[in-house]
Amino acid sequence: MRTKHTGCSHGFTRRDFIKVGALSYMGVSLSQLLQMEAASAATAAPSGAQAKSVILLWMDGGPAQMDTFDPKPGAASGIRGEFSDIPTNVPGTRISEHLPKMALQMDKVTLLRSLSHDEGAHERAAHTVLTGWHPVPSLTYPSMGSVTSKELGPVGALPPYIAIPGQDFGSGYGQSGYLEAAFNPFPVNGDPNNPNFSVQDVTLPGGVSLARLDKRKSLLQVVDSTFKRFDNTQEASSRDSFYQRAYDMISSPEAKKAFDLAAEPPKVRDAYGHTSFGQGCLLARRLVEAGVRFITVSMGGWDTHSNNFSSLKKDLLPPVDQGLSALLQDLHDRGLLKDTLVVWMGEFGRTPQINPLAGRDHWPGSQSIILAGAGVPAGQLLGATDKDGGAAISHKVSPADLTATIYRKLGIDYTQEYVTPQQRPVRILDGGEPVSELG
Repeated sequence: MRTKHTGCSHGFTRRDFIKVGALSYMGVSLSQLLQMEAASAATAAPSGAQAKSVILLWMDGGPAQMDTFDPKPGAASGIRGEFSDIPTNVPGTRISEHLPKMALQMDKVTLLRSLSHDEGAHERAAHTVLTGWHPVPSLTYPSMGSVTSKELGPVGALPPYIAIPGQDFGSGYGQSGYLEAAFNPFPVNGDPNNPNFSVQDVTLPGGVSLARLDKRKSLLQVVDSTFKRFDNTQEASSRDSFYQRAYDMISSPEAKKAFDLAAEPPKVRDAYGHTSFGQGCLLARRLVEAGVRFITVSMGGWDTHSNNFSSLKKDLLPPVDQGLSALLQDLHDRGLLKDTLVVWMGEFGRTPQINPLAGRDHWPGSQSIILAGAGVPAGQLLGATDKDGGAAISHKVSPADLTATIYRKLGIDYTQEYVTPQQRPVRILDGGEPVSELG
């Protein structure tokens, strides 16, 4: 709702001042500032929680299970595809030949081969997997990251929910849905692999020092106090807290340090791989160390309706193999894996049958995902698909079950209800139950 423009000399309102002055005085936009509001201050995971943080590695478009973590070497050639399978350090578990580094990390993870749902369109599938709810026309549900942000709040100056990159993550369904915009992810839209990488909202504009920022903040407070006599709405009050949160973040040495990839030794950066995904994984580890609750690292290109095998071999599997394996090893070596949950997944799998364009199409009936840390059993193979990889035939897991598992790991009550803007009570989850085999 637009705030009523009330009296001020020259017709200049508090809203106008904010628009033309305050948005530039810190180099951040209002939509980004809205994402920084703290739900509540906290310093540790809730009692009974196994995870302090979650890293969700989102493969946008849907990876082919048969060509990654569920190869079918005995299937017909029109299903088996071009890749061979290789053994891993878990006896009896074999994966794609193009994941050799991950083959040496499988003793740290649970490989779930039986996630299944019935939404075959990207947007609907992303909503289902990221929220635990099938989409309905009347309501967009909050994502796991947004629920985590609301329930657990931030640690220190950094937002509790950060997306790398932030543009349209999960077809837009990685957002807060019917919750306040304050619980949207803070977007990191630069390329972490760029030598000049910086995060806009923790970096002052050129020529603006912290001392100068303080002066501008003081000026804003003087002008703001005048406008408050005419505009005392909840929106105005909330906006004040957004600006304070933004100022705290920009002026925080801890925030700058968390995003400073240049502080990492070259050997560590090399281990993750000099790709956007690899360096995004490294940034996620740094954010875990800084106490961020929920971090997503997205990688596009997985919608391989054509040239599936060449795309996987050249562009998709090598950065995943290097970045994911390095992340798992690094978290393990630093003692962080014990209370960090890592999840690798997309919105669905792909068809067993190879199409005439050497591609695979959408297939929600089965997909393979990786889970590690925070009490997830290491070296476990959970679930199985049929001979062609198209149907889950044991330990079938729904997105709601997976979401319930993640919430339980974080110490979030997955049975609770929220209230929608229409004042209707709605459960935060569509009837799922935690998967007992995931710890």
